[in-house]
Amino acid sequence: MAKLQTVEFSTCLKPTEMIRELRQIVVNHGWEYERIDAVRTVDRFAIILPITQLAKSLGIKITNGPYKGLEMLSWSHTPGSSGSLHFTSWCFPIKINQNDFENLIKMWSTKLSRRPWKWTFGERSIIGYFHPVFGKSKKFFKSMGFDVKSKVWPIDCDVELNTDFEEE
Repeated sequence: MAKLQTVEFSTCLKPTEMIRELRQIVVNHGWEYERIDAVRTVDRFAIILPITQLAKSLGIKITNGPYKGLEMLSWSHTPGSSGSLHFTSWCFPIKINQNDFENLIKMWSTKLSRRPWKWTFGERSIIGYFHPVFGKSKKFFKSMGFDVKSKVWPIDCDVELNTDFEEE
């Protein structure tokens, strides 16, 4: 069994859009993939008592190419009384180079319809304006090399994905 590395972060975009953009990248590069439908356990807080709920998650697993074994899962859940937070989890074998993985995330992010770290005022107000997930998301994308203060979107993606791979 291959060792896996997982990266999880939140975005302001719905899971269907996140999956659609990754699928377009996979199809455009001629790689094969399979769809994943799963259920994920999430916690919701009612006053001070955590309540465990199930959230439907959608995903893609790349089955060949240089990113073989990479899985992306996306889901939404309501942490309080209203408003949904959207998360994505990327799980990949450690044989995939970290820089190659970051390039894939950068390319995927630039294909999205808006800045994935930038919630609207209305979205933040419904969820809770000072919820820590907003800052964590912004911090993640800043660590990936995005200018989170820029208002320009979409940006030009000057990264090249690894296209060299060996079939096993």
